[in-house]
Amino acid sequence: MTPALLVIHDTGDPAAGSGWQDLLEGWPGDALAPDLPGHGEAPPPTGGHYKAGDAAIAAWRAADYAGVTGDGVWVVGHRWGAFAAEILAAAGRVSRLIVVDGLGPPWCTADELVADRHRWLRDVLADRASLEPPVAAPDPRLAHGYPSIWEHDFIRRLRRAITIPVLAIESSHSPTPPDERDERLSDYTGPTTLMYAAGHLPGAVISCLRHVGWLPQTP
Repeated sequence: MTPALLVIHDTGDPAAGSGWQDLLEGWPGDALAPDLPGHGEAPPPTGGHYKAGDAAIAAWRAADYAGVTGDGVWVVGHRWGAFAAEILAAAGRVSRLIVVDGLGPPWCTADELVADRHRWLRDVLADRASLEPPVAAPDPRLAHGYPSIWEHDFIRRLRRAITIPVLAIESSHSPTPPDERDERLSDYTGPTTLMYAAGHLPGAVISCLRHVGWLPQTP
């Protein structure tokens, strides 16, 4: 029986969940790519809070409502959505993890993390639209992204808690330095595979899954 698939899209993606329709249609079982709060047809969250943990909960809640959170769920996360997917994996909620361009940008020092948080706050405070209470999607604040969380020791400790199989799919748009990709995969405790994708990402994900034997080949 094919497992259910949950897709968590990138933050600020104007297509939101609908951008992954090709993957959903190509999946041989139940599949869902919900719009995260403040994206697509989903209203902004009360208070305008956007954190990876919130995205993980919102995605899981949508999957639970759709009845696809039984045993063996696989999760795909794209870029920032991959970090939310990792949170679900670390919490033991899914059986396989697929991170798409999700291994992270260059590492930051603690001082750089603080500086980036200050930069983000200055940008948001200078944007009047971002300061208004969010009333519709897309929320203007999403244009500013998130302050960086990419400190190596923190990410390594999170990934050590992930013991399930991990497939990392990298495209030409990946922010991860090419010479660091194998090393970053070694931070996971479970078995890992690295694949490179070309072309339209949703379709490329299906091709990569077939190539590594996670899905059967088409006749």
